Amino acid sequence: MLATIRRWLSGRPVEFDPAWERVLLDGFEHWGALDDDELARMRMLVARFVHETEWEAARGMDLTDEVRVLIAAQAAMLLLGLSIDEYFDVTSVIVHSSTVRLRGTHATGAGTMSDAPRHLAGQAHPRGPVVLSWSAVRREARRPERGQNVVYHEFAHRLDMLDGMTDGTPPLGSEDAAERWAAVCTPAFERVRDGTSILRSYAGTNPAEFFAVATEAFFTRPREVREHEPDLYAELRAFYGQDPAERMGAPA
Repeated sequence: MLATIRRWLSGRPVEFDPAWERVLLDGFEHWGALDDDELARMRMLVARFVHETEWEAARGMDLTDEVRVLIAAQAAMLLLGLSIDEYFDVTSVIVHSSTVRLRGTHATGAGTMSDAPRHLAGQAHPRGPVVLSWSAVRREARRPERGQNVVYHEFAHRLDMLDGMTDGTPPLGSEDAAERWAAVCTPAFERVRDGTSILRSYAGTNPAEFFAVATEAFFTRPREVREHEPDLYAELRAFYGQDPAERMGAPA
């Protein structure tokens, strides 16, 4: 509602600027793999995200069109096959030029704890802002083969939070779907913890981080996920309404 009011007061139309196309073709590797129907929806989602989001620059960060558009496109990718067009309760997107340093005890991968300072690429707060490192955003948009994407990760958390809980289970629409999700994700989570999964170890921190890391891998390394975790791939494909491995032309 606040975003709609801001847009009405500003008088800015929610339109996709044709100049953004080159930004996305040059800076977002996944953009070039989308078909015409997907591009049409993505352009709408990107335009909405750019215009309706409250953007904040941290410590002198320059919020250019490139910054907004690349973040918006990656956040929109998760919505492409869903029936929603926005992330609810995101109060703002705060962009740092590089990593964010935090102190305090925190969980790490494989269920351990640490009090060492953290250098974060992103953070999602329930009913609050999403914090992102621009250096990580830009690097990971161009190099998905590395298997990490901070925008996918943090906005997967926001999808997880839609039902009011951050528990690694996004709204699935039915009790049967939730049971299937648990039956697949519980053993997949345990494989991360015992070191036999292709997902990076941070996925073993808790179920919420498992879902966020699995989302990253689903979009950035879909062939590997489909090959090594076929049941998990199928659940993520059903939830997101997308088949990234097929989109990339991966062999069946």
